[in-house]
Amino acid sequence: MMESIKKFLERGPSTSKEIQAALGLSQSTVSRMLKKMGDGIVQISAGRSVRYAATCHAFGGNDKLPIGMIDESGKIQLVAYLRPLNCGGFFLEPAVKNCSPLLLGADKTGLYEDLPYFLFDLRPQGFLGRLAAKGIAGQSEDFPDNPKAWNTNLIGRYLISNGDDLPGNFIFGEQQFLRVRRRPAAVSRNDYPRLAANAVKGEPPGSSAGGEQPKFTAFNAGQTSHVIVKFSPMGNNEVAQRWKDILITEYHAGRVLGGHGFPVAETDLFEMDGRLFLETPRFDRIGEFGRSSMISLDMVDREFIGSGSGNWVRVMEALYNQGMVNHPDLQTTRELRYFGQLIHNTDMHLGNLSLSIEKDKFRLLPVYDMCSMGFAPKTGEVLPFGFQPDLRESDLAMAAAERMRDMVHEFWGQVSNDERISDPFKNYLTMRATKNQ
Repeated sequence: MMESIKKFLERGPSTSKEIQAALGLSQSTVSRMLKKMGDGIVQISAGRSVRYAATCHAFGGNDKLPIGMIDESGKIQLVAYLRPLNCGGFFLEPAVKNCSPLLLGADKTGLYEDLPYFLFDLRPQGFLGRLAAKGIAGQSEDFPDNPKAWNTNLIGRYLISNGDDLPGNFIFGEQQFLRVRRRPAAVSRNDYPRLAANAVKGEPPGSSAGGEQPKFTAFNAGQTSHVIVKFSPMGNNEVAQRWKDILITEYHAGRVLGGHGFPVAETDLFEMDGRLFLETPRFDRIGEFGRSSMISLDMVDREFIGSGSGNWVRVMEALYNQGMVNHPDLQTTRELRYFGQLIHNTDMHLGNLSLSIEKDKFRLLPVYDMCSMGFAPKTGEVLPFGFQPDLRESDLAMAAAERMRDMVHEFWGQVSNDERISDPFKNYLTMRATKNQ
């Protein structure tokens, strides 16, 4: 009889009445059987309605996979269990009373058709993600070398087996809770040229921070800080110099925004062995072992809004209207996007803005990758400098817009005075300044 109920539940979560009607059983019999099935049955509550679903094993583990969050001191707190369902999908079962309602998803029941958005966000992505996938593909034929081709099963297996240094502060699977904590491998800046060469050769890096520019992650012993380091190609050819120009714009954008009180990831810029390095302390890491939450706006949009617009402001407005972000964060996002448009940042997709979870709200994290990406080489071709900002979707108030334009003027001035920029970039900025006088 229990097998009949389990088989029926493969169709999807069902109420007791639905089970009774389908199998011709009495209410008391169904209640008794569900109780006998114990932890293999989960209850999904929505108001007064309760539906039942049967669990199954997944990702080479069991049917009750722990999810933890690492706090600022490095301690792990169990927050929930992920329960794979035999009907497909997953149920998030809170393990603590103060579990954030944001973890339960848009319908607040904990029922997900696929991996929860905050776990799916941890899959290998971007430049580092491709390197990680390539490394795993070389060890297992199950895994394609392109992480975009990974299905839910492969992503889950990856998170359970390689989840000790994922972006943000989530860990997934029992072995992550039992893993002996080891100090991160410390390096100095003198090691950066070697790490850059390894990244270019395809050696899997420390963790899969998203993004497409060449980079690596490391623990800088001198700063006692986890860092993410972007770097230019070797040499001074046209392509290498253009990427240097872009890294220089990112450095100065951070300095200008930070100088005016905006939340930004601090950066340092220096040259070594024919490369330009842009070093940024990771704001999802605190000291050696501490972490803080970080979830891309892209995943938050997919779960709670579904706009698909790719527009930071539109998604944040929708979140604000639902009471999920505060107004100051919305206004900051408006201003950051306007600033980005004026400096030719064509890479302000939803994966390039992140939020943290604070109880029942999302909080805006420091902006990163704010640079003049529109000048980047296109398939190896370096185009002449020049652009016209597209501000059609901007609704920034006049005073705020004027403030941001003053900051952009300051930005272009700092970039122009940087002796490391290329001659073509210098000439373009000189012409631009003369034109705007």
